[in-house]
Amino acid sequence: MIIGIDASKLLVAAQTGVEVSATELIRALLKLDTENTYWLYSPLPIAGIEFNERVKNIVVPGKRFWTIRALSRELKQRKPDIFWSPSNFLPNNLPAKAVATIHDLAFYLYPQSYSLKNRLLSLYTLKRAIKASAKLIAVSQQTKKDLKRYFNVPGENIEVIYHALRTDFNQAKANPNDSAKAPEIDLTTAYPALTKYFIYIGRLELRKNLLNVIRAFVEFQRQVGEPIQLLLGGGRGYGYGQIIKLIKQLKAEHLVIVTDYLPSEHLPTLYEKSLGLIFASQYEGFGLNILEGFAAGVPVLTSDLGAMAEVANGAALLVDPDDIDALSGGMLKLLQDQNLRQALIEKGKHRLLEFSWDRSAEKLMALWKNL
Repeated sequence: MIIGIDASKLLVAAQTGVEVSATELIRALLKLDTENTYWLYSPLPIAGIEFNERVKNIVVPGKRFWTIRALSRELKQRKPDIFWSPSNFLPNNLPAKAVATIHDLAFYLYPQSYSLKNRLLSLYTLKRAIKASAKLIAVSQQTKKDLKRYFNVPGENIEVIYHALRTDFNQAKANPNDSAKAPEIDLTTAYPALTKYFIYIGRLELRKNLLNVIRAFVEFQRQVGEPIQLLLGGGRGYGYGQIIKLIKQLKAEHLVIVTDYLPSEHLPTLYEKSLGLIFASQYEGFGLNILEGFAAGVPVLTSDLGAMAEVANGAALLVDPDDIDALSGGMLKLLQDQNLRQALIEKGKHRLLEFSWDRSAEKLMALWKNL
């Protein structure tokens, strides 16, 4: 069979969850599948993949609305047997066997965290993906439940395929003698303002519940006898201005350290040197950051809701993300309770073993066969 894939997300330099998962799953597919032919569509040539007669990069030039314009024209001329989009944004002129990945329904369940334009576009592309796809991929049982509940998608039309830890997360430490890998960073040089800190990695936006996290952190700081920092690292998202405004209102600029998107090679060390990961979002389709916390060997505090509780599965400290006292109390426990810290770290290591890009790729290959 010929499998066509929208591989445009492989070109994104500053990759976040959707881009990371698309890149990892495509690479795992190409490594494991020795039978099918793959056409990777992109607006520019893709680097870092070995192309051959069975794995082709079909470059379709175009910029604005590339998927709906340029890629749709390409599919009208020649169609693969199966088309897969790693997101819910599908082109026109699809083959009968089309598959879309649905990451979450945050825009629908938390509309206040999105602009009207983004909400309308997301709703349109989701409904179209539901109608046009022979099968949907959900990245968690929670996303599957949401699709069934809010959009009446039959459960048999949804396949749950988990994400896993990004493969470059610990490469430097796994191969310390490999000069091609980035060395461990010196935090005092790269981040001189950091001292003793909790860490949050992800887009800086309202949906991530950062307003409550900041309020809780300031309350936590009042209860401890030493200065602790909160590092917020990520690109700017919807509501970023409100986040910065709150930090200033609480006079917490010296405690809450805000950075832009952090280089992937810095993440392992930043996690490892932290007191723990604070990832108390109101809603997630999966939560890749939880796995990064597990891999770094630090305790994780996350929400007791949906996919976050599903991914953690008892290996993280779960709290109500809307309860400021619960959030601040959780931070206090991670700081002071050494037995809890060690127990969570050990559980996190074991839980991490249950996620694998190879296993996810095998499930996707099985889906190809059964379409």
